[in-house]
Amino acid sequence: MKRKLISLLLIMGFVFADLNASGINLKAKKTKETKVDPIYIQKVEAAAEGKNGEEKNLEGLLFLFEITKLRKNDKHFYLQELRDFKIDGISYAQITKEKTDLVIEPHTEILESYKFIERNPSAKNIVKNPQKGIIMQTVIYGAELPKSGNVTVTAQVGWADLNEEETEMINGKIEDFVFEFDLSALVDEISPSEISEKEKNELLRLISNFKQDKDFSKKNLKNYSYIIEFASESDIVQITIDSSCFPEEIASSEYSALFLLAYVCGNLEKQLLSGDYNNAQKEGIEFEVLKYKQLKELDKDINISFLEDLM
Repeated sequence: MKRKLISLLLIMGFVFADLNASGINLKAKKTKETKVDPIYIQKVEAAAEGKNGEEKNLEGLLFLFEITKLRKNDKHFYLQELRDFKIDGISYAQITKEKTDLVIEPHTEILESYKFIERNPSAKNIVKNPQKGIIMQTVIYGAELPKSGNVTVTAQVGWADLNEEETEMINGKIEDFVFEFDLSALVDEISPSEISEKEKNELLRLISNFKQDKDFSKKNLKNYSYIIEFASESDIVQITIDSSCFPEEIASSEYSALFLLAYVCGNLEKQLLSGDYNNAQKEGIEFEVLKYKQLKELDKDINISFLEDLM
């Protein structure tokens, strides 16, 4: 059967609630130059749209590795992209090829640990080296996973020099860091509890206040910290942040905290009002645009192309 190239209707980032649910972490491994810490591994699900528009359910694994350089030098992070893992010695990519007609590209994103925490506030509890660590986040989707089975995954990372023009890496050296665990350790999502009316009303009140509030100082934003705390700790709501709603130009700007809060508010408000507790990216982005328009009234020189294009 000919395999079909698909576009995934999946979420390439953290679902806040999942950080407190079905993930595991393993013991770190290190060499003389590098420490690799698998700080979070989680079973994930997504929908995929086939060539003819039909929707197919996928499963897979999310891997979070935190890499730390152990030797002081000017070398730069160097890696072989993680594209596969094995279950009981059999390639997951091969299993997917045999069981589905889909071609699914893995996705890897590299971020400094502190930037990763900025995008995913709930990750502060699992990141080990927030100042100097490097997060390698990889999502590999494919066929349905068995309930149990020995998983072997190899992170291939190391360090390289830059050429004289400082445009390309040279003399790169990669080391293998092999980790094993059983799939049975990745339990299915626990059924969520309910949100009380009192809690819901308080959240909606805070979101409504923030919608009108034009004081964007960090001190004032702390007045809305409960919104972020709830989104990070709740086992009901699903709020996901990735580059499609929170690109690097926003994440690295001086107003990153403002737009993070805005995205969470819009996303959360839609879920609370509708009772549909699934990621509401559209509403999150719309709230970002709203706060951007307010910000431009105070700072006419600000120009964030991602948000400008949406106005």
